[in-house]
Amino acid sequence: MTTTEQIIAVATGLGWQVSTTKHENSVVFDFQQYTPKGQDFNVSVEMKDGDFDGFLCGLENFYEGFDPDYEAYLWIGNDGHGKNGAPYYIKDIVTDMEEAEKMIETLYETLKKQ
Repeated sequence: MTTTEQIIAVATGLGWQVSTTKHENSVVFDFQQYTPKGQDFNVSVEMKDGDFDGFLCGLENFYEGFDPDYEAYLWIGNDGHGKNGAPYYIKDIVTDMEEAEKMIETLYETLKKQ
């Protein structure tokens, strides 16, 4: 099994849908999953030259840089409530983005053990 196939197998086992885009020297992984409140959540990470450790570093950086409060802010409309399919109440949006952060962490920690 190739590294790409292993990443896809682990991610799909955790409930993610995965698509890949191949470039000359890299593969971009697009991970998609719905949050507990039903928001479409996506993560993209590039793996250059088949470097799994570099890929993991990119996923870790995405996880470490993920700010649930800021992400929730992006889903709040002018009326102070959720927009574009986000939950109505701000508290629920924040909670949902905290769950999204846990989803990223689980993906990262599981892949790190491979």
